[in-house]
Amino acid sequence: MRSAKPRKRAFGLCAAKPNGRWRLGRKGSGGDRDLAQVFFANGEGFLPRDHPADPRDGRDICYATAIAAELAPKAFLLSQGWDDDRCRREVRHDLETGLLCARAEGLDAPRALDDVLGVLNIYYPKHAFDRFVLPAGDETFPTTSRIVVADLFDRVRPHVEAGP
Repeated sequence: MRSAKPRKRAFGLCAAKPNGRWRLGRKGSGGDRDLAQVFFANGEGFLPRDHPADPRDGRDICYATAIAAELAPKAFLLSQGWDDDRCRREVRHDLETGLLCARAEGLDAPRALDDVLGVLNIYYPKHAFDRFVLPAGDETFPTTSRIVVADLFDRVRPHVEAGP
């Protein structure tokens, strides 16, 4: 027997709305700000924590960091009036394009992020992280990438949390 509950529409990678309500984001309606908060929260969820007991290898840490690095600039763009469709069309899964668009909208992001995203972006948009290799001679890249992307979240947070 079918449930009488209405079907919920998910946006991008989000699994739930922060306020428990689902609605299409419309520019100026506050929906994009809600979606920005969802993207931000999901990105923070993927961002690996600096914990010595983390059993994941460097590739898994970098993959989770890449997912977070996709969502943070998109959260910023949504907070600046973009909608989900525009993010999907113009940014897609390209980490460098997402950062470039966010900078064009006023995000102050450090240049160290360019280096990290340059490495991650070789594999991420092509869904090829199964072939990911650490940059030669840089065993600290997973830790460095996590720290740099965590800083990105610190820079995006005030824009996403700001009121309408």
